[in-house]
Amino acid sequence: MTQKNVLKKEDLRVRRTRKQLLEAMIALAIQKGFNGVTVQGISEVAMVNRATFYRYYQDKYDLLDQYLQDQYNLQLAYDETDALTPRQVSAPDAPPHGLVRMWEHVRDNAAFLRVMLGPKGDPTFTQKLRIFIEKRVRSSRPELSEADASLTLDLCLSYISSASIGLILWWLENDMPCSPNQMAAWSVQLSTADLVAALGPTALTKKP
Repeated sequence: MTQKNVLKKEDLRVRRTRKQLLEAMIALAIQKGFNGVTVQGISEVAMVNRATFYRYYQDKYDLLDQYLQDQYNLQLAYDETDALTPRQVSAPDAPPHGLVRMWEHVRDNAAFLRVMLGPKGDPTFTQKLRIFIEKRVRSSRPELSEADASLTLDLCLSYISSASIGLILWWLENDMPCSPNQMAAWSVQLSTADLVAALGPTALTKKP
């Protein structure tokens, strides 16, 4: 076996182990609440030893942070793809595909997110999620240039990120009564309306 193949095999093993650890944490959080999750429990469910866990993560909070960071990076990748993909003439007002994928992730991980955003979750999870949403709104709105930076903009983006978490909670608490596509469309409409109301109708005009 060549060195390249060995490295590829090791990389696949690392990704598989990380996936097993994440899935174990999610399963335990759903079962016991995040406070009831331990490194020992994660290791046992993932069927690895504690030394293997600590090879990749400092503790359960580090694993949770990595989950959030991975989702944020994936969302940015979707946003970049959307930016390079022309909207279909037949559906010019369709929500960005990346935002639809984000709502699909919420749907597919509903049980876990219900726990993490509720009283049995971790308060820092909600705070970090809010920060990630705010950063994503900034990055997906290039027309909000540095020249537009202001206290009003900061306040508005903070409000939108908190309201987005409210939308997620509403959807989960009501057993997801509408589709991810519909939630993505409402997300765009509500955030755009908030920005226009706070900053004026020219705030979202792309600059040359």
